[in-house]
Amino acid sequence: MRIEDSRGIEITNFADWAKIYATPQASRQWKKGRSAYSAAEFIIHQDGARTIRNRVAEALCHNLKIELVVPEYEVRFDELGRGRVHDIALFGTADNGKTVFIGVEAKVDEPFGALVKDSYLNSKAKQIIGTSTNAPERIEKLLAMHFHKPDSSMFDIRYQLLYATAGTIAEGADISVLFVIVFKTALYNERIAAENYQDYINFMQKVGASSIKIPSAELQGHEIFLQDKRLVCLHEYIEL
Repeated sequence: MRIEDSRGIEITNFADWAKIYATPQASRQWKKGRSAYSAAEFIIHQDGARTIRNRVAEALCHNLKIELVVPEYEVRFDELGRGRVHDIALFGTADNGKTVFIGVEAKVDEPFGALVKDSYLNSKAKQIIGTSTNAPERIEKLLAMHFHKPDSSMFDIRYQLLYATAGTIAEGADISVLFVIVFKTALYNERIAAENYQDYINFMQKVGASSIKIPSAELQGHEIFLQDKRLVCLHEYIEL
């Protein structure tokens, strides 16, 4: 298994991973106890890729081989702006020969972004005052992808989850997995994390996801069909 950055440069240790966040803008994400830092610790110091592989294999009922791990990996899902950036992307194959893409959303107690209605109204307001933005069109297309019958309640989901699912399917693997990993660190806030979990479950319910039975009690699974493509969604808390 190889770990590399988005430019193809190999990552062999924690310091190599930290270089990804060396710019002034990215450095704000790099804080001990928070999600980006915790994701690096998990993969580099706790053999996290093996844990992810085992969890996904359990959900899929297939053995997996992970060949490549890439932090901060971008997947374009439309032509309307920046793509979905996965905190960790894992590429591999299943024992049936199918390709597998796992997009990890790492959390501690960070929220899943704004509500769709807030993002949509804010972007429409920008258009009204003459600011150029593709956000309303992007949101409308994402909602059409997830909801066959429009409903006002679809605006009460978290925008990040809306494009995270689209940005996992868009990688084009035979098997697509979105894995939300919540790291329990020293900065973990139980109350906020519980609210985030309710947002996650609300999203799954709103988009019509079906539960997947998984033996491990700590791992929760759902499946969603987007544009006739199956997406497996997993959620787990991990002590770090």
